[in-house]
Formats: sequence, C-alpha cells, structure tokens
Amino acid sequence: MSQTTITLAFERWKAQQGATGEPVLLDEFVFANVPGLEPDRPVDRNETLPPAEQIVHRQAVSRKGVVNDNAVVHSVVLGADVGDFSFNWIGLINKASGTLAMIVHAPVQQKLKTAEGQQGNVLTRSFLMEYNGAQAETGINTPAETWQIDFTARMAGMDERQRLENIDIFGVAAFFGDGYLVGKSGNQFYVTKGTGYVAGLRTTLAENLNITVTTRPVKVWLDVCWTGTLTSVWGMQSRITVADSLADYVQNGVQHYVFAVAGIDENGNITDLRPKGTLNEQQASDALRKHEQSRNHPDATTREKGFVQLSSDTNSESESLAATPKAVKAAMDNANGRLEKNSNGSDIPDKAKFVENLGLKETLNPTKRVSIGNIGTGAFDGSTPCINIGDSDSGFIGSADGVLDIYCNSAKVGYIDGNGLHMLTDIHFDNARMTTNGDIFSSVWGNNWLSIWITNQLNTRGTIDWINSELAIRDNNINTRATWDYVNQTFARKNTGSIQDWGWILDDSTGLIMQWGTLGNSNGTYNFPRAFPVGCFAIFVTNTSAQGNQVDNAFGYPVSNSQFFAATKSSAIANLVNNFPVSWLALGR
Repeated sequence: MSQTTITLAFERWKAQQGATGEPVLLDEFVFANVPGLEPDRPVDRNETLPPAEQIVHRQAVSRKGVVNDNAVVHSVVLGADVGDFSFNWIGLINKASGTLAMIVHAPVQQKLKTAEGQQGNVLTRSFLMEYNGAQAETGINTPAETWQIDFTARMAGMDERQRLENIDIFGVAAFFGDGYLVGKSGNQFYVTKGTGYVAGLRTTLAENLNITVTTRPVKVWLDVCWTGTLTSVWGMQSRITVADSLADYVQNGVQHYVFAVAGIDENGNITDLRPKGTLNEQQASDALRKHEQSRNHPDATTREKGFVQLSSDTNSESESLAATPKAVKAAMDNANGRLEKNSNGSDIPDKAKFVENLGLKETLNPTKRVSIGNIGTGAFDGSTPCINIGDSDSGFIGSADGVLDIYCNSAKVGYIDGNGLHMLTDIHFDNARMTTNGDIFSSVWGNNWLSIWITNQLNTRGTIDWINSELAIRDNNINTRATWDYVNQTFARKNTGSIQDWGWILDDSTGLIMQWGTLGNSNGTYNFPRAFPVGCFAIFVTNTSAQGNQVDNAFGYPVSNSQFFAATKSSAIANLVNNFPVSWLALGR
C-alpha cells in the first residue's frame, strides 16, 4: 500500500511565498528508484530528494486542476516514448527553488518505452494536495478533469451500498457476545468492550467504558457515524450517550445513527436491549422463544418425536403415555415377587419340568455331557463358548466363527483358525525356543540367537575387499546399467524454462507449457515469451495494483500460437476498453 505526505519544507516555502504575495507554483515531477524502500511505512515529512544516482526521470507537470477552495490536483502523463526505467518514489517540486512539496512511496513500478517491437506503456500520476486556501495560493482556476479525480460520489455510494447490505445481514442492530453490554459495579455503570453493528456500520469498543448516570429512568445509546476527509482513510467513529430518548441526526454534513443498548430503571436495574447475533440468528431466537411460550406442540408417537403425558397406570396399553417412576417401581416389585433373583432357581417347584420346558433335557443328559472344568471369572465368565481346563482362567475360548483363542492365566497366548496355529508368545522346544519374529535360540547356535550366529559367520568368512574384488568395475554412468528405452520409459525428463518476469516453463514429459508476464500498459496484441508448438489452451488476465477511476475488469484471449490480446474493460462505462496494467498467465503445448 502506497504512503503519501506533504513535506515540512513545502509548508515553510509556502509561508514565504504567501508573505511576498507570490504564487505557490509546483511544476515538476521527479521519479526515483530507492533501494530498500518500504511502501507500507509512513513517510517522514522531513524527507528530501533522493541522491542523483537514484533519480530515473524528471518531467514537467502536464495538467493542473482545482477540486475545491482547499484542494488542487497536479498530474503528469508518461507517454509510450518515455522509458525504460523502474520507480518506487515520486516527488512533486518547485523546480526553481528545488523545494520538495509532496512525496509518494509505492511498490516498484515499471515504465516501458515503445521500441523494436516492444509495446510501451502510458502511465498517469496525479497528486491531490489539500490545505486551507490551496486554490487561492496556487492560482489554479481550471476544474479538475474527470481523468484526474471524480470519484467522491462513487465512493460515497459504495459506502452506502455496503451499509445497506450489512443491514440485510445484521438488521438494524446486532451485537456479539458481551459487546456493548451495560453493567454495574457498585454504583458505577459501565459499557463492556466488544463489537456490534448499528444501521449496518461495524463498531468496536476496545476497553470497558465507565459512564455517568445522573437521573433515572434513562437509556444508554450507542451513536455511530462513518466519516473522513477527501484524501484520508475513512473510518468508524462512535460514542456512548446517556439520555431519555435519541434519534438519528445529521451533524456537520455527517449522518449519525443511534441505538439504545440498555435501559436503566429508577432502582438502577439494567435491561439489556441488544439484539444478539446476525439477523437470521435473531429471528431464530425470537421464533424459539415464541414456540416455547406457545402450547402448540405435537404429541409424541411411536414413530414421531414430541411431547408426552405422564401416567402411573400399570394396566394401560396406551402408546402415547409415558410411565412415571411410580409405575416402573410397581412393575419391578411385581417381577421380583414372581421370580426371586437371589434364589438362583432354587425356588422352582419342578426343576426337571423346568429343564424340559427350556429344551435342555438332552443337553444336560449325564450320558451325553463331558465335564472338563469349572466356569470361572474374567475371560471364562460364561459369556462365550469355552473349554475350561484345570484352573478357572486357562483354556480355550471360541471368540469368532472358526477361531479358537488359547488363554493361560487370563492372558491370550495364541489362537487357531483356518490358517493354522498362531502363537503370540515364544514356542519352546526343550532347551531351544522360537520367538514371534522367527528368531531361534539354541545351544546349536552357541547358546545364542540364530540371527547373531549368521552375522558372526558372515563377518569371519567374507570381507568388504573380497566383495569389491568380485564386483565388476563400471564407468559410473547409467549407460552400462540400462538401455535408453528403459530410461525414457521409467524416468521423467528434466523441465526447461526461463524463470524471469516475462518467462516460461516446459514440462518435457508431457509437453505442457506455462508462460507468464506483466504488462504495465494493456489494450493491445503482445508476443508470448516463446511460441506454443501446438497451441494456447487458455490465457488468464488479472489487474495489477493500478486501477482506473472505477473498477476495470481485465480480460484477454489467444490470437495465435505466438501472440495474445490483453486489456481492461470499464465496469462503469459500457464498451470502454482501457489500458491499465495487467498480469497474465497462459497454458498450452
């Protein structure tokens, strides 16, 4: 972002001119390329002209115009016959005295001259100076032309459109969290820091603000306005007002909007009047509040959610009533009285008949049953089929279809499935054992692991020198190791390109070519950095930092394999094609 200032030297010189009755004449622009210039930092008003070796161009003021009694414009046009140079510093001076009046720090920009097939660019730079009596002191009487400055009304319209669009989203007012919540600590009333919208204008209170309340009842109002000068950055201004009533008003030509954020009654009780969240959130909250207060609620069914009525009836077959704890307790008491769980079946009068009714007569036939062990706890608690051998925590458990897990002291040590036996711990063979990673420990291997024994044997039976003597000596190139067909089919070719501001890159494996560049002046046909052998698929054009007096949309299209067209089109004036700077990107083969 560019930074601008009027120098202190100009103010002193202007005072001298006024004392002698001489006009304030600014008649030359100076362009320079200053290394290390930071365009985002404010300009020092004591700054002077750069050294001569950094100045790249000087040119007389092309036109002057008056905006109002306190603002004048000086403009310069750099034609296509001027260049080539880059600049990031612009100054406006009185040539006779060498007084530097105004400075602009900007990002580096390029000025090109038309020569030898290169299309140059045309740049216009205007300085708006605003101070008391500017028109009278400079003697400029010609109104500022549209190309110099005529966008005040348009900018005001854009601000108003944004404000109205915000009202569509946030309503007349909207606040977030505790932003602008009025509170009280002891006898001190205060407004809480935070963010809100009033009449589409966003305002933020950075810190809690104490307010004075002298009479009650009363309301606390948030007063906001959008203001600024012709050349300043416009911004939000807000203040808190304590009053019985307040309405929107205009002061010094600036529209103010007000909203009551709280009411305070005669006892000092605070009523929060802030709408919360966006307009959709406010409407949803209002709808939910009305729904909660209404009696229009659907009844629940076995298929739909809704409200139900409680009932303690234990004989009802209704599917629209919900049981109370009293009804549940009655059912539990009835069940416990019919089958005493603590008796574990000992209170069954005819146990043999009970077993027969359960279909377990053959299952429990002593002649057809094998009793291997007792059911225990943990993994052998009876929840899954198992064979319990010996103690209560070792045996076999059928964990899944075709899978039999092996447990020892409640720990799973292996399992059997259709692929065979799988052990999760070491397998022992007398004094030898095999681990789960396949390594074997045995006295055969010198009371050591097989992997260590093999490593030791290799170390004693072969050396690196022996291995090297057996390997063929190559030329260290890929030629003797693979054919070119194999290489071309296996490895991607190296990309080529020209990585410059006006450059290209070629993917040799696919043939895809990407080209790019920046045009300081558009609206013409330009050469690609290199021609596309097959053709250009598409070209994408976008605005750079420069703009016109309105938003200018960049566009372009391929003309041939070696050329393209690029320009900008006004969004305000139909069919008006401009020549503002653009950047472009092209794809093809």
